[in-house]
Amino acid sequence: MVLTRDRLAADLRRLGVQAGDLLMIHSSLRSLGFVVGGAATVVDALLDVLGPTGTLVGPSFNFETALDPDFVFDPCNTPSDMGAIADEIRRRAGNQRSRHLTHSLSAIGPHAETIVTAGGPTAWAADDPLGTIFKLGGRFLLLGVTYQTFTACHVLEVAFRPHRRTLDTLRRRLRRPNGSLVAFENTVYLRDVNYPGYDFNRVGQAMEDAGITAVAPVGNAIARLIAAQPLRDFATPRIRRDPDYLLQQGSAVTSLSRGISVTLPGGVLAVVDPEAIYWPARR
Repeated sequence: MVLTRDRLAADLRRLGVQAGDLLMIHSSLRSLGFVVGGAATVVDALLDVLGPTGTLVGPSFNFETALDPDFVFDPCNTPSDMGAIADEIRRRAGNQRSRHLTHSLSAIGPHAETIVTAGGPTAWAADDPLGTIFKLGGRFLLLGVTYQTFTACHVLEVAFRPHRRTLDTLRRRLRRPNGSLVAFENTVYLRDVNYPGYDFNRVGQAMEDAGITAVAPVGNAIARLIAAQPLRDFATPRIRRDPDYLLQQGSAVTSLSRGISVTLPGGVLAVVDPEAIYWPARR
């Protein structure tokens, strides 16, 4: 499967992405198949569909590299750990990036400054950048990945209280625009010893069964488009009844009925055809 900018844009529109949307994406480039121009083409297609009134948000997360005690967070230059598409958003001219050691966001568009400057030292509180996407009526796109990558669910996980998590302070250094280094700290939610793992596939599959989520192929990727407010409305009463609703219930997370899930060392892909996953070394 060979994908161009126009083909990707057409598939995104068919899924339901619209001009003017505020859209946060979690993605796998290789899930799509062979994209002419790679991650840059995917971001171009997204921006084409969103238009000048739309805002694109990517996860510039560093929750793995930030474990290094010597980690220095340089908002202008520290790469995202979340794949090629996320890092392409971070590197685009005009992007703005929030200040968080583990869960920063990069954003392009009219809502970018509002999102990246929101909140305080945490990443998942209602007033923080992720929570602000909910407030602004944003939508989330899972492009070739399952709900297990759906970080917005952590906002719901901690909304009532950080269930089975403990607040802690992460202290590292921040590089300022003038090159100087300063001490920098954030509040993080550490898993308790009895934390079973999360199962965001559970709420995602339930929403699909209820017809709330749009699901369709984009290239070879299975794409899922979820509106923030319906997600909150759907999940809130269930979490109130069962504080463990978003947590893993047994030895495995919920299986998804649409697409094929392929487990790789870096995570689980959601695809139409596993044979169409793009592997550069094979070409």
